[in-house]
Amino acid sequence: MWSQATAALSQLWLAARCPLCDRSPAQPFCDSCWRQIQACHTATPATLEADALTVLSWGRYERPLKGAIAALKYDGHRTVADPLGRALGEWWQQHPIPTRQPPWVVPIPLHEAKQRQRGFNQAALIAAAFCRQTGLPLQANGLRRQRATLPQFGLGAAERQENVANAFAMGHWPRPQRQRPIVLLDDIYTTGTTVRAAATVLRRAGWSVCGVVTVARTQSDQ
Repeated sequence: MWSQATAALSQLWLAARCPLCDRSPAQPFCDSCWRQIQACHTATPATLEADALTVLSWGRYERPLKGAIAALKYDGHRTVADPLGRALGEWWQQHPIPTRQPPWVVPIPLHEAKQRQRGFNQAALIAAAFCRQTGLPLQANGLRRQRATLPQFGLGAAERQENVANAFAMGHWPRPQRQRPIVLLDDIYTTGTTVRAAATVLRRAGWSVCGVVTVARTQSDQ
C-alpha cells in the first residue's frame, strides 16, 4: 500500500513539471519546450523500406525530441507518451499509409522482465494515444517478446539481426480478423531490424503487415 501511494505521489510530482526544463506547470511540457520539440517535426512522407515495410516517422531523433523520449523511457514521465502519440496520430491523419481497411495498430513489445523493471512499455503508451487520435483499433498484446535482448544502440548490422533473432512470438488475439492489415508502432526507427523481425512473425502467422509508424527516426537512416 505504501509503495503504491509513493508511486502515485511521484507521478503527480513528475506530471507537474516539464521533463526537459523542470518548469512548472507543464502539461506535460511547458510551451517553450513543446515548441522546440515541434521544430524536430519532419515533412518527409512515408518511405518504402526493406521487406515491403512503409515507414512513417513524425520527427528527427535529435534534441529536444530525443530528450523527450528519454524522459518517457528512463525517467518515468509516462504523461509524455500522450502528446507524442497524438502528434504522431495527427501526422498519420495527414499522410496515412494506404490500406484497404483501417489497420490494427500493434506496438513493439518489451520482454516481460524489462517491462516489469520499467513499469510500462513506452511503445504501448504511445500507441494508445495514437489510436485515440486516429480512431484506429489497438491490439496492445498482438506480439510478445519471448526472449530478452540487448539494446540495439551501438550494435553493428549483423549483431542487430542476431540480437532480435527469434525474439518475437505471436501474442493474444481474442478475435482474429486477418482481413485487416497491421501497422507496427515503436518509439524510434533506426535501421529497421527490430520491426522487420516483428513483421516476419506476423506474416508467418498469415497477417499482412503494411508498415510501421514511429515518433522519431535517426537522421542517418532518412
